[in-house]
Amino acid sequence: MVFPGRFSTGCLRCRQRKVKCDETKPSCKRCQIYGKPCTGYTDQFHFRSTLTKSNFERRPSGSSDSTSESASSNNFNAFAGPKPAKKGTKGTKGAKAKASPRRPMMMIPPQGIQAALEPSYEQTSLCYFVRRFVSPYGTDGFPGHLSFLPTLYNHAEQGLLETATLSVAQMAAYNRFGGEKFLEQSLANYGRTIKMMQETIRSEDDAADDRVLASILLLCTLKDINGEGSGDPNEHAPGLFYLLEKRGLAQIATSRGIELFLFGLIRLQVYSFLHEDDTYSDPGSIASVLGLFNPLIRAMSMMCCVLRLRHRLRRYMQFHLNFGFSSEHGQSPGPRDPSEGAKECMDVLKECFSVLDDFDVWDNEVTAYWAKTFEGRTLPPTALGAVSSEASPSFYDAETACTIILIRSARLILLLSMLQYHGAVQLASNDGFSMGNDDAWANCVSVLESDVRKIIADMLACVPYALGDLDSSGSPTSLPYDGAGAIVIVHSIRLVCFCAYATPEQVTQAREILLRMNVGIGIRSAEPWKGKDKEGLGKKWADEQAFLREMSVMSPFDGGGADDSDGASSQQYNASPTGLNFECVF
Repeated sequence: MVFPGRFSTGCLRCRQRKVKCDETKPSCKRCQIYGKPCTGYTDQFHFRSTLTKSNFERRPSGSSDSTSESASSNNFNAFAGPKPAKKGTKGTKGAKAKASPRRPMMMIPPQGIQAALEPSYEQTSLCYFVRRFVSPYGTDGFPGHLSFLPTLYNHAEQGLLETATLSVAQMAAYNRFGGEKFLEQSLANYGRTIKMMQETIRSEDDAADDRVLASILLLCTLKDINGEGSGDPNEHAPGLFYLLEKRGLAQIATSRGIELFLFGLIRLQVYSFLHEDDTYSDPGSIASVLGLFNPLIRAMSMMCCVLRLRHRLRRYMQFHLNFGFSSEHGQSPGPRDPSEGAKECMDVLKECFSVLDDFDVWDNEVTAYWAKTFEGRTLPPTALGAVSSEASPSFYDAETACTIILIRSARLILLLSMLQYHGAVQLASNDGFSMGNDDAWANCVSVLESDVRKIIADMLACVPYALGDLDSSGSPTSLPYDGAGAIVIVHSIRLVCFCAYATPEQVTQAREILLRMNVGIGIRSAEPWKGKDKEGLGKKWADEQAFLREMSVMSPFDGGGADDSDGASSQQYNASPTGLNFECVF
């Protein structure tokens, strides 16, 4: 429709002659004066369904229609109207009028969007990261599900937490979708975060704030996502330990504080396991003290104790039994006298059995604790061997499944360390060293090996629930934030993948889980530890498992071997190792 001005109400003759009509009806007087018949008036309004060539503004000859910049400029001028004339002399105005006659202003139709908007890499990466790695349910305060992030992140700021989040999110998006710009922005934001973190810790003004602790935990998560150092958080362990110790007991006053504290403990324990360094395992002994009141924190305290015992056993094997495993510590943990060393070794083993008893007690108490503490938490069995039992299949929510996998992995580390130590003593028995009653030890080792197989079965049985692959009815489903659980359990599955007592089927299953985490979710540290790891960290675990495989073949008392796992799992579960009197072995 074209409507270039006010609609004329004059007679048709005056409108045709383009003179002003006096609008006298039935015939105007102007037509009578000029002796012309008045054709009358009409109320018809003329529509034009198409635009003719004359409707468009003329362009100078030789101009290119393909130039988008000139086209958009013409469109803007057509909608905005003619530009105001510049001040000048009358002569100048007249010359311009003669040189370029004035043309009527015409409406030029819009040409549409000339170019697509550039995508926001920040928003794309943030949306993917939050949807894939952040649990929307923050009531439990479970460590690792990053449910604290939405309440701390501020889109209007570009502070420490926001920069750290962008660095992790852009790396996750790069692993999933590719695109060098994601990688470039992630590395740039990582550098900014490190600089801001150093300034914050140096000033100590806001060092105890939740946002600061959350930022360093995100940097540890970045290690898992980009796969640097096999997910080793060694660069951030001292700073993380400092922050947790500085925050003290006050940090567990809120659910978010507990979540940050527990997640920090998990990261420090990964460092402790990889480096055999107990320096940062329990900041301020908070886990040891609060474990008396909170079973979840007590589980973390037991995990710290397991790592300390493991490291002591490894050092005793080297210094007292002349066993050849490498160690990062250059001093003997005890005296050189064989008799005194044997007594200290027995004390460490007794402490190991005591911790195994604590794990059994925890399995029995934690269900009642969850029922009182967490609303809507399912209450499936948590006893060793009952989780993977096909006789009573149960549903585990993602948080419960992740917790069981974490605790089982600590128990697995302790049992394998004890079996490894026993194998070393067998090799040293020719030199007159003995661990006590050999017959009692034969029965004990068979129980320990059986428990190892139950632990592996329980861990693998919990993975589909931790990643949200099964619903409450046991039917297949999908969970959009499967990365939240994957970040928590990735290192536990790596233990299973190279375990000497895992069956070939279990090793294959563990490798498939790691492949999914690596390729499907984008966690590059989800790889089995190789015999010759780039950082030398996985070699220790590989050497231990290779030794255990050899000892299982050489053992004079057969505990069933790896091929007997099916038979062991089919037996009725009995609480072990508390079902045996281990005092008789010493």
